[in-house]
Amino acid sequence: MAKPKIIDDGATTKPSLGRPRQSSVKDHWISFRVTAEEYFLLLDKANRSSMSPGEYARSRAMRGVARKKKAPPAPEELFGTSTRALLGELRKQGVNLNQIAHLCHRHQLPPPVGLAELITELQALWRKVIR
Repeated sequence: MAKPKIIDDGATTKPSLGRPRQSSVKDHWISFRVTAEEYFLLLDKANRSSMSPGEYARSRAMRGVARKKKAPPAPEELFGTSTRALLGELRKQGVNLNQIAHLCHRHQLPPPVGLAELITELQALWRKVIR
């Protein structure tokens, strides 16, 4: 049995309409905010590099050096555990005072007796901790 012959009559196929296929489709988005000054600086650098802002940012991100941010020191390292406990207790007392003030303002009540003395004592403790 003989193989059929393919006849090439020179007809071309109709080109497909739409976006041409690429080897790698960019289908993920990464966005970030910049200030107006940073934006114009990015535009200027992209124009000088003959790139679009997106191409320039992508280029810099892909070949740039990533630096890890330094972690802030732990509060125990700054203050010590005893001072840290004192700060926690002062915070709790401040929350309680705020609740008392809120209640007095909301219901138009006078402050409780001895509140002024308590406030001055707490302020004195805060001054000791800050120094």
